[in-house]
Amino acid sequence: MKPYSNSSGPSESLRLEAVTTCVGFDDILDLTLTENHAHMDTMIIVTSHEDKRTQMVAQKHGAICVQTDLFHKNGRNFNKGAAINAGMARFQYRGWRLIHDADIITPDNFRRLLFNHTHLDEQCIYGCDRFDVIGVNEWRKIKQRGPQSVHRSFVTTYGGTHSARYVDPLRGYVPLGCFQLYHASCEHSYPYSLGTAAHDDIMFAEQWPQSQRRLLPTVLCYHLVSHKPTTGENWEGRKSPHLDT
Repeated sequence: MKPYSNSSGPSESLRLEAVTTCVGFDDILDLTLTENHAHMDTMIIVTSHEDKRTQMVAQKHGAICVQTDLFHKNGRNFNKGAAINAGMARFQYRGWRLIHDADIITPDNFRRLLFNHTHLDEQCIYGCDRFDVIGVNEWRKIKQRGPQSVHRSFVTTYGGTHSARYVDPLRGYVPLGCFQLYHASCEHSYPYSLGTAAHDDIMFAEQWPQSQRRLLPTVLCYHLVSHKPTTGENWEGRKSPHLDT
């Protein structure tokens, strides 16, 4: 018998799976899944038993839907970390894994950018910069402009407002929970200390040493929102208004 190896085999080295938690964001998820699902070998949506709308959206797009009561178990306000762990249990391959929010849109050429134009280190966790896109109309205008890659070499979003990047004075760059890409060989469980969506993503990413936390230079993601976002607005469940379509 061959010894176990942390490295994925050739058949799984280009596998890409994603987990997204969604409670009450079905209007946004319906749009983001339309853009994201084609890039993934497995798309996993974690929601509550009561959120029938999100369940319907997942079914519409052919995503795996995990229903759980962990979001509010033991009196927690919004235990996102526990729900993410429930989604992680449904991964199918030993390749690359992505945790991202329901309101994140990956670029049209996302998979090619990852596997053809980025040297990915299996020991690292990756984040990317995101751009706030306010409303469906702004998103449609950006889509009409075409791919992010211009003249083969320049990467542009054609719009949106650059959202803040998290760089701690002591701990350095930390990929936020809106987009965390890592390899199955170095997976960690998602922590949940406060029972909200605050800080758990930081604690998760810091399980990788500072030297193994990287910013993807080839990928810019979109953050689809209904209005100008404020920090912490939805950390205890959705407070933002629905999209105006």
